Amino acid sequence: MEPPAKSRLRIGVIDTGVNPWHSHVMGGVTGCRIFLDDDGRIQQDDDFRDLVGHGTAVAGILRQQLPEAEIFAVRVFERNLTSYPSLVARAILHAAAEGCSILNLSLGMSAGPGCDLLGTACDEVMQAGCTVVAAGHAGNDRLLPASLHGVLGVIADDRIPPGEIRVVPRRAYPYAASGRPRELEALPTVQNLWGNSFACARVTAYVARHGAHFT
Repeated sequence: MEPPAKSRLRIGVIDTGVNPWHSHVMGGVTGCRIFLDDDGRIQQDDDFRDLVGHGTAVAGILRQQLPEAEIFAVRVFERNLTSYPSLVARAILHAAAEGCSILNLSLGMSAGPGCDLLGTACDEVMQAGCTVVAAGHAGNDRLLPASLHGVLGVIADDRIPPGEIRVVPRRAYPYAASGRPRELEALPTVQNLWGNSFACARVTAYVARHGAHFT
């Protein structure tokens, strides 16, 4: 009798969507959009197109380091990069229900109305065995969900080589990685995106390979 097939790694990318045909991604993406309709009700459809490019850049880092992984994109932003805790909370729960063992949230929100939903959603999926990785910010040590207990909060530090991760346990956001995305042809590095979002993706990839408990 053959041994059972190993389940494939699936990562949830809760962001602006993902372009599956970008040269840094090239397929292996499914997903959905979670949004508010004109009456303020939460709705869902299958439109995970990336109107901004941010989520695609995040997915590109994951694909480079985890070519075998499936990416489940949950779009919670439109062009103006504004979202709500209720949408992000629903996205977290939905991605976990779709079999994602690691959730990448290269986003952050300040505490306010509805943020209790975000905390509850993170608690539920982490109790079920999911790992949640979220972008922090050096100037705000209470950014959500990165500052929540159990969430792996990440900041960018370009003193760290792209393939390495550093951990400072007593810091507000203990994990750090390079904030550089993958390079694009004909685009100088200084004109490309940069920041905590991409450090977050690097930590997600590292955790997928090595586990969350490393120093």
